[in-house]
Amino acid sequence: MNDLKQMLILARYQLRNYIRAKRLYILIIIAAVVISLIVYVNATFGNPAEQEVKDTASDFAGFAPTLVVLTALFFGGDAIASEYQNKTGYFLFPNPIRRVSIFWGKYIASFISSILIVLMYYLSGAVYVFYYHQTVPVEYYYSLAYSLIFLLSLLSLTYMFSTFFKSGAVAFAIVTFLYFLVFNIIDGLSQIAGIEPWFSITYAASIITLVFSGEYMGDYTHSQVIHAGRGITITIYQPYLWEGVAIMLAYLVIASLIGTIVFQKKEMK
Repeated sequence: MNDLKQMLILARYQLRNYIRAKRLYILIIIAAVVISLIVYVNATFGNPAEQEVKDTASDFAGFAPTLVVLTALFFGGDAIASEYQNKTGYFLFPNPIRRVSIFWGKYIASFISSILIVLMYYLSGAVYVFYYHQTVPVEYYYSLAYSLIFLLSLLSLTYMFSTFFKSGAVAFAIVTFLYFLVFNIIDGLSQIAGIEPWFSITYAASIITLVFSGEYMGDYTHSQVIHAGRGITITIYQPYLWEGVAIMLAYLVIASLIGTIVFQKKEMK
């Protein structure tokens, strides 16, 4: 049996595990609640019909980065570490299945599960925008594409960290701390230091909403210096669209390689 068939078989069983553990259902419920809140709040306290179509679309896409992070955590945070924590690796690893097939089979299952949630969210948003404006701006489709690239890179990074630990809970906690706190702190400190945080994946992911800025795609200021008083200046950086994509793809390639290599060499103990 070749590697691709092994990956697909592993992906199928991993998908069943997600369904059995109700993770997929939980994310669907979370996405549905968020969609309902966005629609309710905007309809009650705003007037989407009088907004520019890009503004209405941007309102909906604004939660997409957070949703992508949640899906990556739910479906990838403990994907590898759980094999060591639950000792299931003792039954899986001795089989004639290459470690690379296990790693990427699980990755495929995580991506399929995650993309279902993201597509559900964006499809709901498209219906919402079309209802008020009878059209969906092209920027919305680009935002979706950037979200999927962000999802791929985040899953790779999540899987990489999951290979470092033997406890699913620890892996999940570390990755959550990293995404929601560390990267945001780095982005904030970089603004104070006047250094573009090109090394931050959350900085790169800001193109998901930046695509709606300006008269046309990419029509926004790359950096802006703000004088905060007492000699303190803050530089607000915004990545170019191509730059954001390049950073996320770099994370995808590097994290995938490291995660695959570490998993191949890691032993059950």
